[in-house]
Amino acid sequence: MAAMSFPAGQVPVRSFDVRTRNFRGKLLIARGQDSIELDEVGACIFKSIDGVATMEQIAAKIAACYSISQELALADSSEFVAELQKLGIVRVDDGSSGEGTVQ
Repeated sequence: MAAMSFPAGQVPVRSFDVRTRNFRGKLLIARGQDSIELDEVGACIFKSIDGVATMEQIAAKIAACYSISQELALADSSEFVAELQKLGIVRVDDGSSGEGTVQ
């Protein structure tokens, strides 16, 4: 079965009830009673989710930071963000929340 991926042109948005903590050099993110520890690349991707940048823009940042191809960065980042979406940590900005828009 192929891995799910977050749509390249969509804007990921953090869920409002996600908490973050830096602990011993790792980023911990929690929602409800569940928490996960992110490695350096996962933390960079998560921190890039600002409600404005598209998945393509986030992948471009990852590609530049880690000297990898845009295609690989997009594939890996999209798969990671899709996992975060399944956990309810991020969602697709459908424009209804007003997040990511300039008033």
